Amino acid sequence: MLPVSQILPALHQQLNSGDAIVVAPPGAGKSTCLPLSLLTLECFKHKKILMLQPRRLAARNIATYLAKQLNESVGQTIGYRIRGETKVSAHTCIEIVTEGILTRMLQNEPELPDVALVIFDEFHERNIHADFSLALCLEVQQALRDDLRLLVMSATLDVQAIQTLMPQAKLLESQGRTYPVEIEYRVGHSSLPLAENISRVVIEVFAKHQGDGLVFLPGAADINKTAEKLKQHFSADVSVHCLYSELAKQQQDLALQPDKNGKRKIVLATNIAETSLTIEGIEFVVDSGVEKTAVFHLNRGITHLQTKKISQASAIQRAGRAGRLGPGTCYRLWSKEQQDRLTPQSIPEILQTDMSSFMLESAIWGAPVKELSLIDYPTDAQLAQGSDFLKQLGLLDRSQNITPLGRQVHGLSGHPSIAVMLLKSKEISQAHLSLACTLAALFESKDPLPRTSSQIIGAEISARLHFLLTQKNHAIWQIIKQWHKKLNCQLPANPASGWPFEDVAVLVGFAYPQWLAKQRSAERYQLANGAGAVLQRDDALLAQKWLAVGTMTSSDSQQDNAQIRYAEPISLKQIEQHFSHLINQQEMLEWEDTQQKIAAYSIKSLGKITIVKQPLAKPSSQQICDIWQQVITKKGIQDLPFDETTWQFVYRVRLAKELQIEGVLADFSDAGLLASMDSWLLPYLNNVTSWAQLSQCNFSGQLKALLDYPEQQILNEHLPEVLALPSGRNSRLYYFAPRIEDSINEGSESNNTKVTLSVRMQELYGLKQHPKVNKGKLALTIELLSPAQRPLQTTQDLPGFWNGSYKEVQKEMKGRYPRHFWPDDPVNSQATTTTKKRMLMNEQNRA
Repeated sequence: MLPVSQILPALHQQLNSGDAIVVAPPGAGKSTCLPLSLLTLECFKHKKILMLQPRRLAARNIATYLAKQLNESVGQTIGYRIRGETKVSAHTCIEIVTEGILTRMLQNEPELPDVALVIFDEFHERNIHADFSLALCLEVQQALRDDLRLLVMSATLDVQAIQTLMPQAKLLESQGRTYPVEIEYRVGHSSLPLAENISRVVIEVFAKHQGDGLVFLPGAADINKTAEKLKQHFSADVSVHCLYSELAKQQQDLALQPDKNGKRKIVLATNIAETSLTIEGIEFVVDSGVEKTAVFHLNRGITHLQTKKISQASAIQRAGRAGRLGPGTCYRLWSKEQQDRLTPQSIPEILQTDMSSFMLESAIWGAPVKELSLIDYPTDAQLAQGSDFLKQLGLLDRSQNITPLGRQVHGLSGHPSIAVMLLKSKEISQAHLSLACTLAALFESKDPLPRTSSQIIGAEISARLHFLLTQKNHAIWQIIKQWHKKLNCQLPANPASGWPFEDVAVLVGFAYPQWLAKQRSAERYQLANGAGAVLQRDDALLAQKWLAVGTMTSSDSQQDNAQIRYAEPISLKQIEQHFSHLINQQEMLEWEDTQQKIAAYSIKSLGKITIVKQPLAKPSSQQICDIWQQVITKKGIQDLPFDETTWQFVYRVRLAKELQIEGVLADFSDAGLLASMDSWLLPYLNNVTSWAQLSQCNFSGQLKALLDYPEQQILNEHLPEVLALPSGRNSRLYYFAPRIEDSINEGSESNNTKVTLSVRMQELYGLKQHPKVNKGKLALTIELLSPAQRPLQTTQDLPGFWNGSYKEVQKEMKGRYPRHFWPDDPVNSQATTTTKKRMLMNEQNRA
């Protein structure tokens, strides 16, 4: 008896009246024993049970196992529906579905009239289709079918989050039937490739065990490399199998079933083997600790397979595979310390995936994504990118409503890009539709061209089409025929002459208009969406200026440019003919930092790609002023080429504002000057197109015009430009009024220095009071200079200086400048600008 049997009575009772949440570890029987037990319930006798599985291999495998328990073949009581394969009949009571199958059923018939229960198995994997389907089922329950039952099951589940969505659901927990698993940590050599490291561990530990081994690797490439190494080492008595989603069904079945000849077996698998699948005979697990996760790059519009550390939950699941049938061992290729640092759970798919298909489904359903009952919601950036993409394809209008084309695309299912290509090609001809069906199959399959170590495989799509025409038994032909059947399209008797090969690029562009590309240098191309992409250096397509890109890949080492895998040359004439709605013609003015001038262009562009850029003879005055406003706002007032006179005027007005001098109302702060640019600056820039010309502006005069005559008089009275000295000369005053941010950052000492007078000491003899401005309210800071104009002392108390430190200065100056006048009583002495000899001569002349 499986452990889950203990909770079945309570579960059966709960499902008679409401929903349930089941938490049960691997091996408890939740995916096998539990569904079969529900067939006995009276409430489910006349309707179907749907069980959603996140993986196609698991769906097929579970259906086969359940049917076997009933001594039936699949398609009778137990059936399944996966993409491209259906095995159900009128007698099917439990249907196992995967991917978007349940979503499609809900969209077609929201009431699910023939369904009594929907089971969400392995919900912890947080597949986006499961999230969306659960949200739709909850809406159906509330609005259409209060008798529809929902059951969410998982080995490791965020129960609190699920209970928030399903507050009335009863939580039932089952113990697992797992045996003790010993954990050993083996840190590999960091300098060696993963395949080499993991092969060494497998070879080392294989002899320690009697049963089979399961090895977890991130992807097909590492699996195949490891398989090659293990096959070379082990004799024919050991069977090495690969297990990943792209493999043919027969090869997957061989990995899952015991070896027919009784050989010991090593299965090399991706995380497809973490849950649901039972692989007989596994006694030990070797875990690489890494996985490939699909992460959607918003700026490029492509999905990147990122190699990353697994979560703690995944590590537990993987280790548990060694204890399903007896005591086992799990060898981890990382340290215990690293295990403690792993994230508790994997990031939900909805937070790192392309949202376009999801948003199209949501639009068809009639509810915005943000209004659905989801555990996690995509970011605003994800939604914006998805919305822009659907609008570009013509599937949503500006108001986010579904268009007629959008409804047609949804009716075809599959990715929106492929559906758009099929529908638009159909509008041209049946031959174009047939070619589009073939391209759809090609984009969904592995590259059919054989690869050798010495041969460069180019990206040209036509080369692959011609290859397929010589390989009529290739597996892709089955998918090609499925698409033809689905579109009710006749495959030409002789595709070589029947397909319009000259329009391959046009059809590719229908699917991926954001990936129309223009060569910018050598193997580098710019995509219409602004991202970069590259071809292999020896690719023959490098001779082509324009490409329609159909497939790209990105690795952890390619952060800036994606690798173009499928592409076809396209002419500018074809782009202008078929993608005119994406081409913009506009006049553009921009500031060129390198040349410090305004440049005006007429630009014809395809998205972010510039097709033609021609200089304009002369932009309008308004355009020039608009650019200057942008440039000056960005640079700031401080960067304008003001001369010293202009800055002094600005500082005087700012100081008047700071001192609250009545009658001076102008705002000369940075913000104030920027806000009033259109009155004191922009009218003078109608014909100014460079920074050098800007520097010739009469800024001082233009700014003074902001003050009326009374304001200027008040300013001059309170804060004069010059000060009359006892020597009879007028000396310029230097004002300092910092910006608000400067006054905050500077110390209090600098803030007290508002006005400075730099003057030779001898010109102040006879001055008994310290000079002030602002009607005697603001003392100057006096910088006393030597006859050679060098600073001697700074003071804000001149009488105190005369009576104090002047004596020391006098003594030093007499020795250094003996010909100059250094009186013992400067307060009562005559101010001068000359030497003692010249002073005497002047007295004699006056006499």
